[in-house]
Amino acid sequence: MSIHDASSPVPLCSEGLVTLQRAEDDIALEVTNGYFDMHPECYKGDPDRIRIMCKADLQHHFRFLLSAMVTATPEMFRDYALWLKEVLVSRNLSLQHPIDSFGLMKISILKCLSVNDQAVAAAVLDAGLQAFRNEEKALTIFQPNPANVLAATTDYTNALVAGDRKSAESMIQQSLKQGTALVDVSVGIVQPAMYEIGHLWQANKITVAQEHLATAISQNALARAFAAAEFTDPVNKRVICACVEGNHHSLGLRMISDTYEVAGWDVTFLGADTPNSSIHTQVDMEKPDVLALSVSLPHQLLGLQQLIIQLRADMGGSMPAIVVGGLAFNQNEHLGARLKVDAWYQDARAMLEDVK
Repeated sequence: MSIHDASSPVPLCSEGLVTLQRAEDDIALEVTNGYFDMHPECYKGDPDRIRIMCKADLQHHFRFLLSAMVTATPEMFRDYALWLKEVLVSRNLSLQHPIDSFGLMKISILKCLSVNDQAVAAAVLDAGLQAFRNEEKALTIFQPNPANVLAATTDYTNALVAGDRKSAESMIQQSLKQGTALVDVSVGIVQPAMYEIGHLWQANKITVAQEHLATAISQNALARAFAAAEFTDPVNKRVICACVEGNHHSLGLRMISDTYEVAGWDVTFLGADTPNSSIHTQVDMEKPDVLALSVSLPHQLLGLQQLIIQLRADMGGSMPAIVVGGLAFNQNEHLGARLKVDAWYQDARAMLEDVK
């Protein structure tokens, strides 16, 4: 399929992106004022606090909006709206605030843009509004390949929810003793369990603390599993692994890093929320064969795009292959083509097939 079919809007141009980024504060103020006009009861409470909350919400919406516009992916913003809708409904909170905010944002944003860019802006915002207004529509949640999911996943997930570190680690160690490879433990047990943990938080069935504890337990379990793994001979290839700016979820990247290292690669693991400038410096210094980048949420795509453009402009023939992964790509498989990366992988098992 081509990057843009007849039903797809044209992506937001670079000038349009700059225009919106510069106008973000003005748009936030205009939308907030409009919201207060629609809801005069806001003046009767604590208006200063409500304004601060409105601005914070609008900034969050805005980051997702820009990524959806730049990649011409209205469904990305639709999925964000469906996610937000479920979060609010599961906590018995009103949907009227985001509905009104999206409508006001559409008016303000369209005024800033050229006619050519208005089409993608309208398509993206309308997709978000429709998601809130359609009572039957639910978010299609990404599910790992069932062929990779192992029987221990359910019990491991339950142990994570209970905060039972010893049981969780014991299950991972037992799988290794039974001959399960590290990559299959990562992809078949830990990854689907952590996706389920995210779904449970989204549905308000576990707390943020439980989610964080589950991540910490899985990090420790994988570290112990890595220490016990069997390594292949060195292949004389190097990879740098990093989470892009704003991505604080490094567990998936650790799975990728460990898989590369077990397969004989020299690995530099930069971890979570790595500034573009630091990634650029490290790539220039090490000249790796591959740069593996993790993107968990769509609003991080802008930083990824800027990094790729800068690297290609500066490195020429010494440019490494760019491979990407993370939930943002798993939910929107076409993004790899639109961002012109060399490869994207759903999980470490899929990546391993290419690096053996």
